[in-house]
Amino acid sequence: MPAEVPDDPVAQALRMRASDADREKVANILRDAYAEGRLTPVEHEERLSEAYQAQTYGDLIPVMRDLPVPPGTLAIPTANGVSVSPPVGPDSSGIVVNPALSGTADPSMVAIFGAFERKGMWTVPAESSATCVFGGGEIDFTEAVLTSREVTITAVCLFGGLEITVPDGMQVRNEAVGIFGGVNVPDGAPPADAPVLIVKGAAIFGGIEIKRPKNRKRWGISKS
Repeated sequence: MPAEVPDDPVAQALRMRASDADREKVANILRDAYAEGRLTPVEHEERLSEAYQAQTYGDLIPVMRDLPVPPGTLAIPTANGVSVSPPVGPDSSGIVVNPALSGTADPSMVAIFGAFERKGMWTVPAESSATCVFGGGEIDFTEAVLTSREVTITAVCLFGGLEITVPDGMQVRNEAVGIFGGVNVPDGAPPADAPVLIVKGAAIFGGIEIKRPKNRKRWGISKS
């Protein structure tokens, strides 16, 4: 039997059901395009009908083909989002590593003509994916709970951007490539035994920026 191929996060997102609010947002884009002369009356009516009949994001997104779409028009949600507060310890500014929370972490982050963010007190899986297609994502590790001392993010940014903020006490190893795009990695040399963030994937006509927080703190390492 052939090995089962894991489902692509973009395909999962496109199969999600669109809401009435999503359909109305696309209808507004079409009305603006018609008012600006980008669509003929016939094209406007045809696409408006497609928008209101769309059941999934995969049906809805093609309706906006060849039209300018403002960032954030469609923010496609991901499932199983869990926010967990870190355990209280003697050093509240420390990087918390709690493997017991590994089953509660959401490994998929998707922004297609929209945006996503992971910040504050959230649970970080050992491996995750971040997909930005004509959209943007923001990931902030400064208050996060790690489930492993080695964290891997596989990022694909196609005409989109991903911003990652890591605390001073975390190492960064970049294995992502830029194809008509760029990947920026911060300076600094955290302790050799510090947790590690590995960034893989590609920025295609897009960008991946990894940076340190502006208001720097002294970061320690604690375990639960």
